[in-house]
Amino acid sequence: MNKIILLGGSGLLGTEIQKHLECDAPSHMQLDIMNSKFPDKKYDLVIHAAAYTNVDKAEVEQEEVFNINLGGTLNLLYEYSLTPFVYISSEYAHNPVNMYSASKYAGELAVKCLAERHLIIRTLFKANPWPHDMAWVDQYTEGDYVDVIAPLIVDEIKRWYRQKESKTVHIGTGRKTMYELALRTKPDVKPISLKDFIGIRRPYDYL
Repeated sequence: MNKIILLGGSGLLGTEIQKHLECDAPSHMQLDIMNSKFPDKKYDLVIHAAAYTNVDKAEVEQEEVFNINLGGTLNLLYEYSLTPFVYISSEYAHNPVNMYSASKYAGELAVKCLAERHLIIRTLFKANPWPHDMAWVDQYTEGDYVDVIAPLIVDEIKRWYRQKESKTVHIGTGRKTMYELALRTKPDVKPISLKDFIGIRRPYDYL
């Protein structure tokens, strides 16, 4: 696992992963998974963390979210189908209820069909400190802050690479509500219930 390419290296998770793993991490300007020519260099491992992640806008920009999260993933798989392939998914892909989670689930299916050997990681990560004024009191997660999740992901990738198998794993730090997670870094965060929210459908649970 000497030569690694990380897609989405400029994102929240990708930036943190690079603190724990030496890899090529081209920026979006250097390599756009939608329309770029991929480098001729051969890699031992592909980590695909590039994604459309705006849950609210995804309901309006439905074509774009699927073009990126499914179409972009397919582009990578066509190029690297024989290379061990890590796909960063969402813990809510287990039971998709909106366009974002459905697009991540679609990406998972593509990886299972086309990658010779794959690791699908279902997880959730947030910026540290909590970046919002409110947090859901009735939405459950195993996720954590990105600086906690990133090293766990790297450790799992290293174990999986030695095992030479394909699988789907959940990475997190135990069951909790989003509000409980938020309180760790933002004591004045305001509680809000999904039951009172008028907008796009959001999952109550990752199970």
